[in-house]
Amino acid sequence: MAKAKPKNIAAARRKSKTQKTKPLQPADFPHPKQLSQEKVTEICAGLGISDRHAAELKDYLDDLVDYVHELMSQEKAANRKGDRARILKMLDRIKDIRDEPQDLRIDGRLAVRSSAERLADILSGYWIEYHFPGDAPSRRRLGGYRPPTREPVRGRTADVTYLNYRFIRNRAPETLNALLRDLESALASALTSLDSHPRARGGRQPLTYRYNVILNLANIWHRIGKKVVGTPKSNFVAFCHFIFEAIGWPTNGLDAAIPDAINNWRNRR
Repeated sequence: MAKAKPKNIAAARRKSKTQKTKPLQPADFPHPKQLSQEKVTEICAGLGISDRHAAELKDYLDDLVDYVHELMSQEKAANRKGDRARILKMLDRIKDIRDEPQDLRIDGRLAVRSSAERLADILSGYWIEYHFPGDAPSRRRLGGYRPPTREPVRGRTADVTYLNYRFIRNRAPETLNALLRDLESALASALTSLDSHPRARGGRQPLTYRYNVILNLANIWHRIGKKVVGTPKSNFVAFCHFIFEAIGWPTNGLDAAIPDAINNWRNRR
């Protein structure tokens, strides 16, 4: 005979249905509370979880609460506005100096040639081909080529590698300019990514923490040998309601959020 579900699970479901439909915001989700052993025992008894899995479930839930607590602490400590200002500062500095190498005179050009060996270690042949199409030595056939009599840099034996070094040495200012432009592009991409973050756009913010917890609860439910089902009357949905109530999170809108999270969880698996 199946055991009756704890009253507080049924109450949580009723509460979820009767709560006002005011959209939730991330601020409505405080740092989660740890579940006591008594709470875990209660859910195990109500949802038919065996004693063999009871201790395992407690460990899983403790780890989940610690994980979410850390995520929320990191988000609170984030300084998106300050990070944006720093990226812009780096971007402006690179824009200011990117063309300087090409304005060097003979002494400066000769001095910059000393960076060729280091640049050859950093830059791939594909990068050189992309920025100097038609001129890149790695595109040339090496049929009649013979390396100089002196040993290639750092004992290299590959002809193409040595030719790339020679190419960079002969065109060091242009290579530095291309590298700085790539760094500028990378920082501009980082700035775009920062500005496109949901929290940067204002308006209603996504409930990332809630979604993340549902995904993890699905994984925990599966680990203890239960089938993850997102229908409103399923034991998994009751499990989610119980956990949300226990950690101090609101449950309104939870039933609607669970199916999408389950689909994501299945795709990840």
